[in-house]
Amino acid sequence: MVEPKGRPTPKRSEVRQARKKPLVQPRRGSRSGTRSGSSGVRVSGREAMRTGDERNYPPMAAGPERAVVRDVVDGRRSFGWLAIPGWFVGLALTVTPLVAARALGSLVFPVVIAVIVLDSLAASRAVRRALDERWPDGTDVRRRTLVWYGVARNTQFRRQRLPRPKVWRGEPVA
Repeated sequence: MVEPKGRPTPKRSEVRQARKKPLVQPRRGSRSGTRSGSSGVRVSGREAMRTGDERNYPPMAAGPERAVVRDVVDGRRSFGWLAIPGWFVGLALTVTPLVAARALGSLVFPVVIAVIVLDSLAASRAVRRALDERWPDGTDVRRRTLVWYGVARNTQFRRQRLPRPKVWRGEPVA
């Protein structure tokens, strides 16, 4: 025998409405406190990268391995930073009314991609070589991660790189 539940069956609209509401309403103060704390850490990390204070770098830029990668990439003469101006030139050529200019503009894009790929391969090779010289047995950080960090830094404008470059172009890395 089934015992009665002691309450009337709820209407379908009431059940749907109850499903939409969260069971526990979040408090207003707790959310903003978390954001302000994490934004303070981000601001201090960004300021440390601008000033060169290595003790307060965020994890993505901290460590001796990444410092070596930065020095290797910053010391190279590279063409990766030409990608953005190359894209703009190609785009400008493709929207001109001249057919020859549009054809040339459409050829600019594969050339820019080839330059980026070749320059990134050269940068990754230089980074691997420097890491092998410094740490022949390997490091705690995976090589692939460090190489991609170097490739990403290689394609940035030199003035916009954070942390700021400490090595001049063409200067050997110590």
